[in-house]
Amino acid sequence: MYILRGDDAFDGVSLRQGDILAGIPFPLMDSTRMRLLGTVAPVYNYAALPQISVTTHEYRADPDWVTIQVPVRFCSCAVLSNCCDLEARNGGRPQAVGVNLARLRPISGDIRNDAARFQSLRANKDPRTDDPGYIDYYYLEAHELLGNQDWRVHYSQVVTIPITEINLLLQKKIIQLDDRTRMKFKIKLAFTLGRSNEEEIQAGLENPWAEQAQDAQAAALPPAQAREI
Repeated sequence: MYILRGDDAFDGVSLRQGDILAGIPFPLMDSTRMRLLGTVAPVYNYAALPQISVTTHEYRADPDWVTIQVPVRFCSCAVLSNCCDLEARNGGRPQAVGVNLARLRPISGDIRNDAARFQSLRANKDPRTDDPGYIDYYYLEAHELLGNQDWRVHYSQVVTIPITEINLLLQKKIIQLDDRTRMKFKIKLAFTLGRSNEEEIQAGLENPWAEQAQDAQAAALPPAQAREI
């Protein structure tokens, strides 16, 4: 399942989908715990509380950014972004503007203590089958670099790190998935985020380009034949 730093197949100069990174600051975006930073007006009724204005700053030519304080948990995460988007191009930075990371979470007691559910999680089943198992988690075996315990990658707990931090992220890369494991990771991720819901299936929208292709085919035929399509 794992390729480690020092192994021949370990890629130390680029990030790949499924890579495990350590020490990622994962924010808790809970509005009740956010604190907005502001500036005190120079003149106000000094006997009362000061008037505070939101402090803004510019980022990427956008002047409406503000600064907030939120709780952060430093933890391990798995790379969700596609490998191709994270490759350096012509000696420069990758094309991606950010790296999407999913948090590694402990396996809950209700899963671990149920033999059938735990086995289903560990199997990382093909989600395209009639028995998809857990589609929103990916099971990672225990390893010394992971604290000697197993984990689940939680596809729905995601943070984006700017691509300008790529060199620091490469330093935090501790584990790379082997090719077969990475493909399972990719397929489960794609199914989790992009699967059709029942209403879309019933509406015949599993292939939304089919009608357009049919219309294009009809337009290329003589009128009599087009009416038969």
